[in-house]
Amino acid sequence: MYSKFVVFVSLLSSLTLSIPANSSPDLIVNSIKEVEQNLGAKVGVSIYSVSDGYLWHYNGDSRFPLMSTFKTLACAKLLHDVETAKLSIDRSVKIEEQDLITWSPITEKLVGESFSLKQACTAAMVMSDNTAANIVLDGISGPSELTLFMKELGDEVTRLDRIEPHLNEARSGDERDTTTPNAIVKSLGKLLYGEKLSSGSKEQLIEWMAGNKVSDSLLRSVLPEGWSIADRSGAGGFGSRGITAAIWSNEQQPLIVAIYLTQTEASFDERNKAIAKIGREIFASYN
Repeated sequence: MYSKFVVFVSLLSSLTLSIPANSSPDLIVNSIKEVEQNLGAKVGVSIYSVSDGYLWHYNGDSRFPLMSTFKTLACAKLLHDVETAKLSIDRSVKIEEQDLITWSPITEKLVGESFSLKQACTAAMVMSDNTAANIVLDGISGPSELTLFMKELGDEVTRLDRIEPHLNEARSGDERDTTTPNAIVKSLGKLLYGEKLSSGSKEQLIEWMAGNKVSDSLLRSVLPEGWSIADRSGAGGFGSRGITAAIWSNEQQPLIVAIYLTQTEASFDERNKAIAKIGREIFASYN
């Protein structure tokens, strides 16, 4: 993973083109509109090039539920708190039966055992374990501290108000636990490539994202040969589904991508296929 991270960063410093010659934004737009029509969904997509600040988006300033995409931000905040000596990443907590919530594939097997904050981030990021995510949130002193951390990044939009599972309610018009595609891609750009985190913390964050094991049916299902991906997905009420990802190849500078869907009655599988469809056109435009 370290070698991939080095390539990732070196690409960022060596490539400057924001739009390749074969880029076809119209094809991306067409795929989004097809998803909107076929699923009756609200869709937002942003593609951000950190190296030159180029931002392409569709509905990028509309709010969408964060869902489990918040976990990357929470673990970034935890890493920052470790760097600033606010806490130890090896600090452990005992997992209690009453703490377990829906979708906790790692922690449900560890009731009564001690669990470090590093293990919690690994479980939350790799398996999207919700109990582990709440342990992380408790470690960073709650959702409000994560919102403050985002503001320190210059992100006045992204906010977390509740813990798992309540943050996934995703009710239309409720700004709690939401972001916009434009806001989150810029914030992820700062966290992965900016100066907020040390190189070691950035390496750890990208390693967690690259190790994600619950998003294979999304962008990973249409990943072209020679490309790499580090991502975090989420799902919530009212048909909400989303993914944030860093994607790159030897020829293409790293891009931060956010795709969010909400307000649809489409099945989980249909929503997954919709994100993959949009992703396929994004890759085709930059491949």
